[in-house]
Amino acid sequence: MFCGDPGSPGYAACAAQSQLFALASVIPALLGLALMVAAFAAPSVRGDRVLRTRTLSYSLIAWGIAAGTYSIGVLPSF
Repeated sequence: MFCGDPGSPGYAACAAQSQLFALASVIPALLGLALMVAAFAAPSVRGDRVLRTRTLSYSLIAWGIAAGTYSIGVLPSF
């Protein structure tokens, strides 16, 4: 959503809401980080090549969701 000009009425509330939406991208980013750590640290995942590949794939998907959420939330507020 585009918030308009910085001097327009309601811009501050719109920008705050957009930044809050961008902050929500932390959740999938942390999930992606946890999956990546599990893929390399957990002995059960390290031993199974297919499970490790699947875990890393899910981690990349979570990072993609985090990046998309962040860009949707932050870019329009500038």
